[in-house]
Amino acid sequence: MAGRKRMKKSGNGEGSFRLTTSGSIEYRLSYKNEYGESKRKSFSGADEQECIDKAKAWFRKMELKKKGVDSNSTIVQIMKYKYQSDYSMNYLTEAGYERNMDTLKIIERGSLGTVPIYDITRPEIDAFLKTLTKYSNSVIEKIYQQMRAAYSIAMEKGVVDLNLMAASDMRCPKSSKPDKKVRGLTIDEQKRLVDQMEMKAPPEGRNDYRLQLFIELYSGMRMGEINALRSQDIDLKKNVIHVRSTISRGTGYRSFVKDTTKTYNGMRDVPISKKLRPYLEEALRRQQPNPENLVFYDHNAESVITTSQVNSYFQRTCLKADIPQRGQHALRHTFATRCIESGIPAVVLKTWLGHKDIHVTLDTYTDVFREMDHNAVKKLDQYIDAM
Repeated sequence: MAGRKRMKKSGNGEGSFRLTTSGSIEYRLSYKNEYGESKRKSFSGADEQECIDKAKAWFRKMELKKKGVDSNSTIVQIMKYKYQSDYSMNYLTEAGYERNMDTLKIIERGSLGTVPIYDITRPEIDAFLKTLTKYSNSVIEKIYQQMRAAYSIAMEKGVVDLNLMAASDMRCPKSSKPDKKVRGLTIDEQKRLVDQMEMKAPPEGRNDYRLQLFIELYSGMRMGEINALRSQDIDLKKNVIHVRSTISRGTGYRSFVKDTTKTYNGMRDVPISKKLRPYLEEALRRQQPNPENLVFYDHNAESVITTSQVNSYFQRTCLKADIPQRGQHALRHTFATRCIESGIPAVVLKTWLGHKDIHVTLDTYTDVFREMDHNAVKKLDQYIDAM
């Protein structure tokens, strides 16, 4: 015959244990729901302590429900709510919102995607983090920070008692892939690319992206910034390009002209060199009326031109010029490399490229600066010998 033992549970009436016919322990107690009605609830487990722990967890969720907090919220749901709130209050741009939501999809597709954050265990977090090593370090860092933010919010709302992401031994995993280094073209590669673009125009009816590529090669501007240029941004009298906007991607993968640059430091004036000037003049001559008043516009699709469109053309051109395929961002690095080789100070290059601080410039072009260090020593030797 199953045994029965009674015990008190503070604030929830009397509770009792009983041994079921299956051999498990059942804990039954009375409580009042959010409407003040008396109810009974049962919890089963291998022993009394397990039953009590389940009861505590259940009552805790009930308390959170009374406060309007969903205790079953997942990491994804918590962060989606945060991003939607930040976006509605203009703390996030449309492009930033879309990028964050894209990163969040990786968590959503993973093992933690549908698990309530309250029920996630440390081993489950460790297992999930191990699956991230196939991504780049930059993507992994974004996912890791999203998880940390979700736990901070969950702690603040009382959804979890312990912030597992704040454990002293919790570490962001590293990618199994080496960091991609986008190097500039060599002088020989640059010559072959220029020759290829100058001698072969795209077939009739197709968009011609050569002017954008030449402008990137001789200005170091980002392609999104080039595609967002308006005629008033190109000041041929003062010999500068006013970089004030960029092409960005919004919700639903919609591309649009963003009236600010990628970063605050991206708002800058880029000098027009003798090599760059004719391509800008040609671009202004070719400009046709369009709804955005852009210098470059896709009249076939009646839309702004995206970086990926130019990138596809660039890669095909590289193939024809027998240049290892890479993204057109290599032209920005090529411009920077030629600047360093010509002796332009890093602090000046930082401003031209729109970097946040000098360390970004120095870190990005470490190899080029190192090579220039060797050349500088040769110049010093020559100078001393001449003395």
